[in-house]
Amino acid sequence: LTKAVVSTQSTGIYMGVCTVTPAINADLHSELKGSFKGHARVFPGRFGVNIDPELYRLVFGATQIVAGALIIIGESIWAVYSVWILLGMQAFLCLSLYSQGESTKCIPNLVALNLIGVLAGGSHGYHYKVE
Repeated sequence: LTKAVVSTQSTGIYMGVCTVTPAINADLHSELKGSFKGHARVFPGRFGVNIDPELYRLVFGATQIVAGALIIIGESIWAVYSVWILLGMQAFLCLSLYSQGESTKCIPNLVALNLIGVLAGGSHGYHYKVE
C-alpha cells in the first residue's frame, strides 16, 4: 500500500505544481488556468462572493502540494487530515465541472477521488499510518 500511496500523491503533487506554475508542463498549466475561471464562478460565485481566479488557483495548487507531501512524509494525524482535505477538494472539482456542463472532465477527478478514498480507508478500514 505504501508504494501506491507514494505514486498517487506524487501525481497529486505534480498536478499541484502544474496548477501553480508552468515550469513543468506549460500546456497543462494553461488548461488548468482556464478551468479555474469557471470554478471561481461556480463556487463561491453562486453565493455572491467574487474571488480572483488566479488567487483561487494558487491556493488550490499550494494546498494540493502541501497535502500530498504531508500524506507521504507527515505524521499520522496530519496525513489523515490531508487525505480528508484532498477528498473535499476532488469532490468540489467534480461538482464544479458538472455544474459547468463538462461532466466528461469529471472522470479523472472521480478516479482521483476513489484513490484518495482508498487512502482514507486503508486496506483494513483504517488509515495506513494510524496503528
